Amino acid sequence: MNKKVISILGSAVAVGLLTTACSDSSNNGGTRVENSKKSKTSAKFYKVGETVKVDNVVYTLKSVEKTDERNEFADTKPQNVIKVVYHVKNCGKEELSIGTDLNVYGPNNSKLKSYPITGQTLDTIAPGKESDVVTGFGTDKLGDFELQFRPLVSINKAAKFKINVK
Repeated sequence: MNKKVISILGSAVAVGLLTTACSDSSNNGGTRVENSKKSKTSAKFYKVGETVKVDNVVYTLKSVEKTDERNEFADTKPQNVIKVVYHVKNCGKEELSIGTDLNVYGPNNSKLKSYPITGQTLDTIAPGKESDVVTGFGTDKLGDFELQFRPLVSINKAAKFKINVK
């Protein structure tokens, strides 16, 4: 009987330690990948040019800009289209879906729908490989956008970027 109680308590402690060790205590998801030129203070949101790691994936937001490009076959006709370019490095052991790992929220906090643009990336990359990703989003308003990067199958918090597009 005592061995069973000790075994149960030991298992509970082990689960507690594993849960604590794997939890993310920051509010902003991801881990900043430091450059020697960057300060080591943590920000509420990341910015263009910064690199962050979420799970086994390293993301670098390269650019976010308004584009005049329109797709004549698209179902929706948004007033504005923003083009997002980011770099992904797969540090994991499995193939990684890219182009589905970004959610964008507009100035009114509504989730934006993707919008087909030239060069749009929906693909996978092998372990240890990297790729630039291009994707578009339709929006009726310009202003502050929140970009959230997280691998498709991740349970961890997304790395959040705040960008102003005029």
